[in-house]
Amino acid sequence: MTTLEEQFKNDPDFNNWQKNQRRGHVTAGIFIIIAGLVYMFKQMGYFIPECFFTWPTILIGIGIIALIKNNFRSAKGLILILIGTLFLASQAFPDFAIIHYKIPIILFIIGIVLIFKPKNKYREYGKFGHQKNRFNGFASETTQTTSNEDYIYANNIFAGTDKNVFSKDFKGGEIKNTFGGCKLNLMQAEIVTEAVLTIKQQFGGVKLVIPPNWVIKSDIECVFAGIEDKRPLLNVNDMDQKKTLILNGHIFMSGIEIVSY
Repeated sequence: MTTLEEQFKNDPDFNNWQKNQRRGHVTAGIFIIIAGLVYMFKQMGYFIPECFFTWPTILIGIGIIALIKNNFRSAKGLILILIGTLFLASQAFPDFAIIHYKIPIILFIIGIVLIFKPKNKYREYGKFGHQKNRFNGFASETTQTTSNEDYIYANNIFAGTDKNVFSKDFKGGEIKNTFGGCKLNLMQAEIVTEAVLTIKQQFGGVKLVIPPNWVIKSDIECVFAGIEDKRPLLNVNDMDQKKTLILNGHIFMSGIEIVSY
């Protein structure tokens, strides 16, 4: 059986994508280390402005990470930086007249970007077809798809994935959401022993539709986030211990909902 690594390791598009992902992870790690150092200095008594620990600053950081990850060609990164900067300025300079019009300014600039952003139509169309069938993360709208793959990968940035899985040996996969969402229907899937699903998301949501007798083990780190299992309650004897879905990863200001039909 072909593994996910064997399937993509010789794909140049995947390798380029992986380099961009790595660049984004390194940048995010550096930002988190800097934030930790700044917070440590604050605890030690050094003067650190309160604006460093507000949500507009987080938006600016995410925007910078998006720019670096996409070689400074990310309109979404610029928009996040703009929104964070305007709200941060409104906190720092509440009497500055133009700040009172921050919402219409943001909407105006977003509209201009959408209208005049240069596009390579052939590249965009090719990316749509490729990502829709392979990576399922950058389409402009949520499209329901089916899959017989044993491993699932979804990367959603201001987008969504809706996938029905029919694998008879589901092994897990990875879901990444940034201001996006993913619905994964596993009601028709089978687990031979156990599957590991890694979820990494910020400002997003995941809905898992799974059989009620599967065992869920969660090792996910939650920061201002939550996981809710809404499946019907079953006795321990009714649970199939051989069909275990392990959830790991980390989520920030996000949610995971587990249901069963």
